[in-house]
Amino acid sequence: MKTFKQAHEILKDAQKFHLDMAGMYQQLLDCAEDNRTQLLLRHLHEHELRMANNLKNYGAVAEQKVMQTWLQYTPEESPGDLIKNLYLSDKPSLEEINQLGQEVDRYFSELYHAVYGSIESAEVKEVFENLKHIQDKERITLSRATNSLWDM
Repeated sequence: MKTFKQAHEILKDAQKFHLDMAGMYQQLLDCAEDNRTQLLLRHLHEHELRMANNLKNYGAVAEQKVMQTWLQYTPEESPGDLIKNLYLSDKPSLEEINQLGQEVDRYFSELYHAVYGSIESAEVKEVFENLKHIQDKERITLSRATNSLWDM
């Protein structure tokens, strides 16, 4: 199904999903008993809040005419589909939580790449290219943090 949205709507949707994930990580943190799992959940929670804030700031700073640009793109999966397709046990393990974090980051990286590929405007392309770079840097930071937890 082809979807038409304005650039600012894509950013708002992404911001909302990051905030939803932050809430989910906080709920999991409230129930977590293992120290390593708690550390990972805290990191993921902060990561999602940071990404949501980045999107909020990006949308506020971007030129209004650029953010009003209509885009046509075909999302492979919705954020809801992503979460439904990932199994989390009642008390998720470090591995399950790590997998979830990696899948969320993969989702956003692919989303920004797909939107970037469907845009003709150089100004809008730059916005989504920058977002993809930010997401990729965050994914590397998350990977390093997760790897350090395995060494504990």
